Amino acid sequence: MKDISISGKRIRTELKWLLGCFVAAIIFNVYAIIRYQTSWAEFITTLHVVVILALVFYMLLLFFRGLFTLIIRFSTRKGKT
Repeated sequence: MKDISISGKRIRTELKWLLGCFVAAIIFNVYAIIRYQTSWAEFITTLHVVVILALVFYMLLLFFRGLFTLIIRFSTRKGKT
């Protein structure tokens, strides 16, 4: 069986995307706290929800990145005419 190796550059890239999703989830949480005028204690108490939301954002981002890559790959491919 062949070994799979993931480059350090790819790992850093994916960690940056995940960090961006986590920041987006935190911003979304802060917006909800301000919008619904709740206690700022919810910023800490709902941290588990923020992590789950960040993972959902990341999975959606992976889906759309993969879809975009497939579209680009097949649209720029030289077909037989």
